[in-house]
Amino acid sequence: MAAVMEQIIANTLNPDTNREIVNFGREIFGDIDRAQPSFLSKNYWTSKIMQWSMAQPAFKINMFRLVDVLPTLRSSNAIAAHVTEYLGPLADSLGGVARWGVRINPKSFRAKLTALAVRIGVRQMAAQFIAGNDPRDALKPLRRLRRRKIAFTCDLLGEFSLSEQESLAYLERYMNALSIFGREINSWSESTPIISGHPGELSPVCISVKLTALYSQCSILNFERTVATLSERLSLIVRKAKEIKALVYVDAEDVSSNDMIYESFRRVFGSTEFKDFPFPGIVLQAYAKGSGELLNQLLEFARKRGAPIAVRLVKGAYWDHETILSQQNNWPSPLFARKESSDANYEALSRILIDNHKIALPAFASHNVRSLAHACIYARKCGLTQKDFELQMLFGMADPIAESFVARGYLVRQYVPLGDTLPGMGYLIRRLLENTSNESFLRHTFFDENQVDDLLRGPVLSE
Repeated sequence: MAAVMEQIIANTLNPDTNREIVNFGREIFGDIDRAQPSFLSKNYWTSKIMQWSMAQPAFKINMFRLVDVLPTLRSSNAIAAHVTEYLGPLADSLGGVARWGVRINPKSFRAKLTALAVRIGVRQMAAQFIAGNDPRDALKPLRRLRRRKIAFTCDLLGEFSLSEQESLAYLERYMNALSIFGREINSWSESTPIISGHPGELSPVCISVKLTALYSQCSILNFERTVATLSERLSLIVRKAKEIKALVYVDAEDVSSNDMIYESFRRVFGSTEFKDFPFPGIVLQAYAKGSGELLNQLLEFARKRGAPIAVRLVKGAYWDHETILSQQNNWPSPLFARKESSDANYEALSRILIDNHKIALPAFASHNVRSLAHACIYARKCGLTQKDFELQMLFGMADPIAESFVARGYLVRQYVPLGDTLPGMGYLIRRLLENTSNESFLRHTFFDENQVDDLLRGPVLSE
């Protein structure tokens, strides 16, 4: 790992390239500044809640507690009582309409209006980040994305199964989703390639799979059985995807699961049956100290396979969980302790991916304008065209950023979750927290406009 880290640190940018990245980033921020939601926009009140959450930490905590518990509340009285308990003490700091709705008698008529408003508001927030309860429900939002020249990959919400019955039901959900998507999406006029000749547009249908939900007994202590079962069930999904000509990404998860996930990916897509499957995707997490070594292994796998893979480069979503677990057990953390180090590692891994784009289609997944601008400018410097890589973002987040890159001719793919409100609430909370964290790029992008120069400064990697 030390040798790989030295290679990454040595692979630095020259000043001229960095200057181009900063200038390009300023152009993107200029587009974003002109795309703020109006009062009449359906996303206005979601943005308002984000703004209150960032200005008032107490509101943020209590608001997200309310969102988390809402699916279990069955009556207007219960909702009104929780609104008063969680938000009542903060009423004076809110606007007039919001203040009117948080200090209420749970048995009053006003409580019924508040309960209705809360249900509608949370449903609208969920709809901003989750495209539908099921694949058929998501067809309209997905078609709207294609009309906006944005590609998508669909994820069925759920990370772990508690029983084999639940695991097999999750597998069946994917098989059903592929059947519906293959029948419906492939017939759309909007399904013609957004960028002709781009490998990511070989099919308009793309899915992302969380492997640990496919087997209830996943465990590193049960490694061989786990990998055999996950490989068998992933093969069923890929076989169906091959039938309808869909693309597939396999998501990375936490450290305890990733060895099993990567081995299952290699077994399935290195097999005789699926060696010709086009651009199977795997996720690489830049916040992991071992990500450089892992990328080298994935590139070697692609060479041996004799056909290219796709690599979705992300920062990583399990930092809090992994860090706390390491501290509790007095283990060395497998992740970078500083966000800036993750950002710097992301850029270094981006350059390695671009240098190897013939065997690994790079997919740069981020809302960080600096990270995206870096990938685009470095690719241009290396002679790549916009057909040689893609950018990826989360559905419902940073639409102005996505639209700015689309307008410049880049292929942008949104990661689109599908699922019921109750299991999807955990995903919704994570997205709200991500939107409102102190280091969130969206926080600075939409509410701290004077920090653009700081946000575009090149990150430095350290242990």
